[in-house]
Amino acid sequence: MTTGDEPGGHDTGPTADRNADRNAVEAANTAFYTAMEEGDFDRVEDLWLDDGSADVSCVHPGWPVLTGRREVLRSYALIMAHTDYIQFFLTDVRISLTGDTALVTCTENILSGGPAEDGAELGPLVGQLVVATNTFRRTPEGWRIWSHHASPVLAGPDDDTPPATPDDQPGTPA
Repeated sequence: MTTGDEPGGHDTGPTADRNADRNAVEAANTAFYTAMEEGDFDRVEDLWLDDGSADVSCVHPGWPVLTGRREVLRSYALIMAHTDYIQFFLTDVRISLTGDTALVTCTENILSGGPAEDGAELGPLVGQLVVATNTFRRTPEGWRIWSHHASPVLAGPDDDTPPATPDDQPGTPA
């Protein structure tokens, strides 16, 4: 076995496998967001787990939990049908691997536009900051999304206090 430390050698073994897995998960995560940007529903559908062993789940910002492949994919079809433009700028991407499961956390810096009005080519653009967790499982076809959970960011980057809850409001009974 050669290692990356030997002259002219290549990484092999557990470290190389882990790096390959990390790169494959990152590529699957990027492919998911690219498919959304391009409005490629077939690619989005292909990236979701479909092995029959576990239900997939999804939480879009402000939505209830969606469970089951059919319900999750229907939500993406609806979003894509009602969004004329969307672009994701991912920051703070972190990947954690354990066996055949990978967890990706990131910040989605989203720029989107709805339907155009008054003959305009594109509706008004809106920016949104969302934190997301994407859970992937390894399959024979590659890494597939098992769960997506996204929540809007309500606090500013320099605000180290969590957003107020109803219990924190003055005059509100606990």
